Amino acid sequence: MEIKEKVDVSGYTEFRNDHYFKWEKAQSKKYFEYREKWKKNTTEIIAEGFPLHLDISTTNVCNLLCTFCPRTVRVEDGTWRKSQHMDIKLFKKIIDEATALGTYSINMNLLNEPLLHPKCMEMIRYAKEKGIVDVHFHTHGGLLTDSKIDEILESGLDRIFISIDSPYEEKYNKIRVNSDFNNVLENLQNLKAKRDAKGQIGPLIRVSFIQFPDVTSKELEDAKELFLKFADYVGFQVYADPYLQIGKNKTYPDNYKSQFVCHQPFTRLAIIEDGRVSPCCVDYDEELIVGDISKQSLLEIWNSSELKKIREIQQNGEFYKLKTCANCEKALNVDQGKDSPLERLEPTI
Repeated sequence: MEIKEKVDVSGYTEFRNDHYFKWEKAQSKKYFEYREKWKKNTTEIIAEGFPLHLDISTTNVCNLLCTFCPRTVRVEDGTWRKSQHMDIKLFKKIIDEATALGTYSINMNLLNEPLLHPKCMEMIRYAKEKGIVDVHFHTHGGLLTDSKIDEILESGLDRIFISIDSPYEEKYNKIRVNSDFNNVLENLQNLKAKRDAKGQIGPLIRVSFIQFPDVTSKELEDAKELFLKFADYVGFQVYADPYLQIGKNKTYPDNYKSQFVCHQPFTRLAIIEDGRVSPCCVDYDEELIVGDISKQSLLEIWNSSELKKIREIQQNGEFYKLKTCANCEKALNVDQGKDSPLERLEPTI
């Protein structure tokens, strides 16, 4: 399908076809209000009275062991959390409070496969019925059976991101351990065919591609050509260190002031399956916990002294004083003269 637009920011390239813009044109006034706030607040570091977006770990389970995944690293070294699905009552509490405050968007991921939650579709429907304007999730695509696709098409899901990191079967099967390239590609084709046959605009379908250091220009071209036949857009994201050790040995002089200020504590929250809350979607080791939604309200956590302290540290240009943040590639890039506009584009790449 003909490419209508190319988006190119530091660390990420996206190609969009005509259906992307048909979907976008069909969105509500509230959706565009959200998009304007997202662009402004992530650039100017503005905190509303509520999080614009939530990343919700509806489960911490995945049936793959992808070689590059931070979850796999922690499963193999024994530091990953015990297997657990989020209780549906807790999920509904989160959505009730979020929509009452004005939250626009949720992503049902934090290193997990959402389709493994037995009540995944109920969660999607509930969020949409309550008024979340952008409900989306990432999936490896291997569980998109005929019946599951039918459920997704009836759920109201806004966007689905299917992770396929090579257009070549042999390479894909090596890096996506326990998955099967041909099955995933067939599922992708089937999802689009069923959606289009129903005459539905959504869910918008994206293929997400991690651009490893060994990827050739031919592989990128082959991926773009193949996946845009069955998806509405394709995103290529540069590989990031799953160990979060990029700044491990870096030291800073006294009173050092960084140019980097992370917008995440000002625009979003990440909620893991047991209810604990972090201001960072890559806080894989729960080092920045600022509250527990199973015991507190979302508003209490958003206005908590713990979160205010993190915001203050960020605004002071002292990200390196926070352990997780000190190993953030985006922060280090900015101080090396590289812009880091990635999350101004979307809360979920």
